Amino acid sequence: MKNQKITGIGPGILLIIIVIAFVYFVNFATNSPTDESDANYDMLISYMEPENVENTLNILSQCGISNFSLTRDDSLDGLDGENTLGFRVKSYAYNAIIYLKDGQLKTVRYADKDLYENGQVLNNIYNLI
Repeated sequence: MKNQKITGIGPGILLIIIVIAFVYFVNFATNSPTDESDANYDMLISYMEPENVENTLNILSQCGISNFSLTRDDSLDGLDGENTLGFRVKSYAYNAIIYLKDGQLKTVRYADKDLYENGQVLNNIYNLI
C-alpha cells in the first residue's frame, strides 16, 4: 500500500471537466456583461441622443433589469401609442419590452405590467417574477 499512485481514466476525465468549467466561468464572468452593455448602447444610439441612451439604461437598472440584450422588433411598433418603436429585452430570467417615442424612453413593460411609464419608475421586475 506504499507509493500508491492515482491512475485510470476517472481522474483524467474529472480534471478535464474541472478545467473546462473553470475556463467557461472565467470567460462568462469577464466578457458577458460588458459585451451586452456595449451592444445595448450601440442598439439605442441609432434611435436616441447619447444622454437619452444613458438615461434609458439607468432607468432599466432602476426597474431591476440587468445583464440583458436588446433587439429591435418592428412588430411592436405602434402598440404603445402612435409613433412608438418597440424593443425586446432578453435576460436569462425574464423577457420585457421597451417602447421609445421621439427619441425618449416611453414605457418599460413586463408581463403586461408597466415598470416605467411617462417619466416615472412604477415597479421593479423582481416584484413581479
